[in-house]
Amino acid sequence: MNKDLQNILEKLHQLRGIDFRHYRANMLQRRVTARLNQLGMDDFEQYLERLERDPAECDALIDVIAINVSSFFRDPIFGEIIAQKILPDLIEKKNRAGMRELRVWSAGCAAGEEIYSLAILLQEALKKNAQLWTTYLFGTDIDNNALTRAAKAVYPRKSLVDTKLGVLDKYFEPEADQFKLKPAIRNMVRFSQDDLTSEETDSPAESVFGEFDLIFCRNLLIYFDRELQQRVMGKFLRSLAPGGFLVLGNSETLAEEITPMFRAVDLRNRIYQKL
Repeated sequence: MNKDLQNILEKLHQLRGIDFRHYRANMLQRRVTARLNQLGMDDFEQYLERLERDPAECDALIDVIAINVSSFFRDPIFGEIIAQKILPDLIEKKNRAGMRELRVWSAGCAAGEEIYSLAILLQEALKKNAQLWTTYLFGTDIDNNALTRAAKAVYPRKSLVDTKLGVLDKYFEPEADQFKLKPAIRNMVRFSQDDLTSEETDSPAESVFGEFDLIFCRNLLIYFDRELQQRVMGKFLRSLAPGGFLVLGNSETLAEEITPMFRAVDLRNRIYQKL
């Protein structure tokens, strides 16, 4: 990593407490350069001065580095596996234990599309018994702008291209040329800012009262170097309940150090269960 880029990342860490220094250098270089191009700048030292005097630019840079692109039910086959296998498995296990509580964490939740998709699948899986269950769904991200959009839960049609018409009609309301999630689903999810790379916490601050049954972290680890991947997966291992599921992106695999603690449920879709 060149010194200019390193200085910018250190300044961002100093000003916002978010540490990108173990993200992949090539990706960081491209995205920081893209931000300079947007501003018509080509001098990293000049940009560093701007970060120091303009707090809003720190947030703009975080937004560029964290580029949050997602959509509802973006992988229909994967969604069917979650709906037909993973959620029924969890619900049956909880019923056998006399428990009716489920805890889910979407790490790197972007504008909420994934965790809201899961909330809809969970609502469908519980059916008429939903009111008998207590569900805790947490979405975390480093990007406050993305979290603000997630809390509003208003999405353009392109975010819903893979959403079945029946689901769209049941859970969304038209709003101008966009669609807004109905309160029943919006109220299932709690959003908060969280730096997954931080060594100070293992899981969202609001979730300190229990372990998770299901953790999603899809297509985020690919931006981390090996050391950071291992650290983050260690967090997931500590945060998951025994028998809980960890779901990674299609290009991601478990760190070698924690592989013995999991069994592969579906390797193609990177779904693992903690032993």
